[in-house]
Amino acid sequence: MYEGSQRVTIPNAKMRVARIVDSYLTEVSRDRNLSLTKFQVLAEALPESARTCDDGLYRAIDSYLKAHPTLSEHERKRLCRVMDCQKLSIDACMHAAQNERLPLRVVVQVLFSEQVKISNAIANNSLKEAGESHYQPMVSNRKTLLEGTPQSFQEGWAAAKKDINTLKFELEAVKTKYLELQNEMESLQRQFDKMAKPKPTSAWTSGWKKLSKLTKMTGLEANDIGSQVPNAEQTRKTPRRWRNSIS
Repeated sequence: MYEGSQRVTIPNAKMRVARIVDSYLTEVSRDRNLSLTKFQVLAEALPESARTCDDGLYRAIDSYLKAHPTLSEHERKRLCRVMDCQKLSIDACMHAAQNERLPLRVVVQVLFSEQVKISNAIANNSLKEAGESHYQPMVSNRKTLLEGTPQSFQEGWAAAKKDINTLKFELEAVKTKYLELQNEMESLQRQFDKMAKPKPTSAWTSGWKKLSKLTKMTGLEANDIGSQVPNAEQTRKTPRRWRNSIS
């Protein structure tokens, strides 16, 4: 009796510790000085068996991505590796499928995991309705899913793969076009900068400008001197004033 109760208590204790750790991660994830390595160490401090649901860990990851928007694609993938997409609830899967902060690969994994859960639920209900007492849920991996599900699901998954490949091709085309436009914009910017810069004057041009300025100044000075010296005609017209001496 003691051994049985101990077996039940230990998993519950691990789950409580996991909830506390996930809540703590959600709080400290808002700190912009918290490094990615420290976050990973805290998240991986517990064994995988301690978490039966990774919704709390997903909230912490999403909060960290909000507080650190400059993370690269590689760093975001590293961050999401601490989470098991198969342990997310349906609500968390729906939120993650529309979360633009997650890497595209993680979103695809979340969608795949959600399809696995839905397929398992449909298969289990079908077996129950058929009256089979012994049934096994399908293992949530890609190989057994494609082998054990109806043909319609396989066709749907093949169509989804095709759509993903098409989106990847379109994304690469958009990236190429963006790079071309960026190069053209940089080329136009360089041309504009060249046109906006004042043209450097040569030594001959600057010397000629100085000479013309000097000539103008010399002419003005000559005119001023000429206006101050009276000419001969003015001298003749001006009568001499004789000073009358009183004797």
